[in-house]
Amino acid sequence: MNAEASGKPLYLHRATVWFDELDMVGVLHNARYAIHVERAMTALYHSLTGLDPSDSYVVVKHYEIEFLRPFTRERGELVVEIGLGRLGRTSAVYTFRCLSEGDDGAEIEHARGTRTIVKVTRGDLRPAPWSDGLRTAVTG
Repeated sequence: MNAEASGKPLYLHRATVWFDELDMVGVLHNARYAIHVERAMTALYHSLTGLDPSDSYVVVKHYEIEFLRPFTRERGELVVEIGLGRLGRTSAVYTFRCLSEGDDGAEIEHARGTRTIVKVTRGDLRPAPWSDGLRTAVTG
């Protein structure tokens, strides 16, 4: 069973939002969410064991994000929650949510979306199948 089906995220990444990431209105700039998601995905792949090195040779095919609530805390903690939506033969759809904790301790969801990647070969960048190690690591 994968993390998505069990309701438990595949990976949690905690990051600090710095003053230069806020726009002129004082909210996290929309483009910075993608950077925080990319860093979370990189950290996820670095945390997995038993992978073929070629499993990290990927290109992004599709990226979708919905902004729900502004993030306004300079030096605040942004948590990126990664889940597995679908794992195909050569592609994977990951889900993500960008969260923080409110003053009352309640979870605040700032953004959510999907990031679809395709594993490719070096050189000709043709789609390539995931290794058994990656399949085991992300699907349990």
